[in-house]
Amino acid sequence: MRFGVVGLAFLAVLLDGFDSASLSFVLPSLAEQWDVASADFTPAVVLTNIGVVLGYLASGRLAVRLGLRRMLIAGTVLFAAGSMATALVLPMQSLTALSTVRLITGIGLGVVLPGSVSLAAAHHPDEQRQSVSVTVTLGLAVGGTVAGVFGGSLLASVGATGVFWTGGALPLLLAVLMVRWLPAAPAPVAADRGPAAPGADDATAAPREARVGALFAPGLRAATVLLWVFAFLVFIASYTLQSWVPTLLTGYGFSTSQAPIGLAFLSFGGVVGGIVLLLLAARRGIAFALMVMPVVGAVSMVAAATVGTDRAALLLALAGSGAGVTASQIGQLTLAVAMYPPATRTAGVGWAAALGRVGSIVGPATAGVLLALSLPGDDIVLLTAIPVVVAAVSAAVLWRLPHAADRTGGVEDAERTHREVAAR
Repeated sequence: MRFGVVGLAFLAVLLDGFDSASLSFVLPSLAEQWDVASADFTPAVVLTNIGVVLGYLASGRLAVRLGLRRMLIAGTVLFAAGSMATALVLPMQSLTALSTVRLITGIGLGVVLPGSVSLAAAHHPDEQRQSVSVTVTLGLAVGGTVAGVFGGSLLASVGATGVFWTGGALPLLLAVLMVRWLPAAPAPVAADRGPAAPGADDATAAPREARVGALFAPGLRAATVLLWVFAFLVFIASYTLQSWVPTLLTGYGFSTSQAPIGLAFLSFGGVVGGIVLLLLAARRGIAFALMVMPVVGAVSMVAAATVGTDRAALLLALAGSGAGVTASQIGQLTLAVAMYPPATRTAGVGWAAALGRVGSIVGPATAGVLLALSLPGDDIVLLTAIPVVVAAVSAAVLWRLPHAADRTGGVEDAERTHREVAAR
């Protein structure tokens, strides 16, 4: 494993996860300071996720135009600037201004994840790519854990604006390190280029392979649809919990400075779940692992909704929920890396993540409406378990497909089919 490449990609995703969690754990404090309801921040949460979707959807084309390395550095700089802009507008106490800068921040965040995963995978042989993808994507859970563990003390010491100044300065520093130390992707996939059809013009082949239509080639079509359904459903649960857990915990009697601990347990559970996913995928394959982990998440969410006022049991149930849904979130990106050939890998990862992030818009927005209607937090958590159960069913169907990535040689089969279609 090339630890320099994986390390820089992991740090980029970690800071991505920290920024996403930052808005979540400052919301209860901002609601008190601005004298508004927590549900009034729903547009800022939703627009952040819309920006991320736009970044994901653009990542395939940007990889062709800029190359993975430059795309990743540009995305890191953009979300750093967005985080600093968030710090600048907070004293204005304007929900409109906050929502606008969060949209910009989200676009940068959306470019970073597929760029990091694809660039790290490009530097490793097929047999290492699942492990590399899980390792890099675990940065999301680690970033959320850091935010949850240190968020309360950071908020108390530097305030909400200081949280976002910190969240902007660190990725800028990382971007400088990337410029100096991050290598470009190997030549065959430097701009996500794969084997073109005989006689095809290379200048037009790469953009064509970055289009969404390439993900529906024979042998990939059914798997792509099921992967998108799975991603959509698990992201509904993951981002509903990530966006609103600190707010929901205030309904359990936690103070605004104590509430981030729920996010810490949720995210730490995600780290543990990612490690379990890595071990399970190594033994039984990633598609099988994606059947198991959503069940863990759903059972834990039901437990979290029914433990009552027992804080210790609630936090442990949140950790189990994080293990299940975060591992599922990581796993769908890992399956995308294994399932798609190099020419379409960044587009495949980006579109899978984008469809997931559509769920991350639907979930928190729906939860915000339910909060505004004064629905109890335990009922919201219980409802969030439903899409996770359906995701497990989708994963079971995907696992049974004859061309599932880890059942029939995956990448090699997909690349061979892709070359045959291009030749025809």
